[in-house]
Amino acid sequence: MAIKSFTYDPALTDLFVRFGYEIYQGDSNWIPPFRQEVYAQLSPEFPFYQNPENSHRHFLAFSGERVVGRISAMVNGDLKDRDGTPVGTVGFFESIDDYSVAHDLLDSAVAWLCEQKRIRRIWGPMNFGIWHDHRFMTRGFDQKLFCGEPYNKPYYPAFFERFGFNSKQEWDSVEITGRDALTKMIARGAERYKLLIKRGYRFDLFDMRNFKEELRKLHAVISKSFGGFLGFTPVPFEEFEKLFTKSRYAFNARFCVLAYDEKDTLAGFATAFIELSDAIRVMKGKNSLVSELRFLYNRRKADRINFYIGGVIPEEVEKRSGLGRAGFYYTIKQILDAGFETLLLTLRVKGNLAHGLLGRNAPEPQREYILYELNR
Repeated sequence: MAIKSFTYDPALTDLFVRFGYEIYQGDSNWIPPFRQEVYAQLSPEFPFYQNPENSHRHFLAFSGERVVGRISAMVNGDLKDRDGTPVGTVGFFESIDDYSVAHDLLDSAVAWLCEQKRIRRIWGPMNFGIWHDHRFMTRGFDQKLFCGEPYNKPYYPAFFERFGFNSKQEWDSVEITGRDALTKMIARGAERYKLLIKRGYRFDLFDMRNFKEELRKLHAVISKSFGGFLGFTPVPFEEFEKLFTKSRYAFNARFCVLAYDEKDTLAGFATAFIELSDAIRVMKGKNSLVSELRFLYNRRKADRINFYIGGVIPEEVEKRSGLGRAGFYYTIKQILDAGFETLLLTLRVKGNLAHGLLGRNAPEPQREYILYELNR
């Protein structure tokens, strides 16, 4: 087996991208990423590569002339652990079911990070940072994927652990179906909502008439709410806008709430999206007219909502106002009023207070994920 490495090489980039599709061929649950976007992430013009503090190296594993695995090693100059230690990442990992392939890929990527970049703490899988794909799915392979959900071959986590990686942080997702079940789960939030309204709080739905201004508010409150989260790195508004635009067909202003306290300070938010995995899956990673028509046809059949993200600023957390619970209630009420009765609460950090929002009768999570860490 041979390992070839590169930064920008059209021929090797093409093989790198193609392998990511070949390995999931025949997997009906997989949601193919758009080829155009994958190529863009590997091109010199991608924003990550414009920062002089960032660097990267891609690696391809060959058996003869056949590609059998790939990985990327990356240094994000803004990425640090909570103790201030610089962190490197390994991402874009794919491999056939052969640990020797995975070992050689990981060994090459880790060696580059340690020897060339003097990095001693490595997280994976992570592409660039937390604003892009990261984490392995470890449970839930029998569940229907949602958009943005980590998905990988079931043997990948075992390969990382065998190499020496340990769990850094874990997440889970839960799917809940039924109006009655959801109504019971938000009952406590309804009382908190009424109390906060009396105190002068308000809950505004995203105003599409002032889209740019509202998006700037959402960017600001997300940045402040998540500033203390593991691996958080600031992202310029222009890049945030591009990321948000990718979800435009799943966005419904009724499901995006901006919460203000009694002093009119933007103190929290909640955002849910129409779950469009079926519509995107049938596009098969293409942007052709035919694939877009398939998307529009299947979009009308969407019947699940992905409650993907929500938070409150640190000052509001210290007040113990219960704003998170109230915002959760208000957003779910909007979803139920719109006629949806299946809700996905996704990618929740294990141990996070968000788990308490569902109450004692919440179902057990059906899916789990891990971000790994290696110290050298």
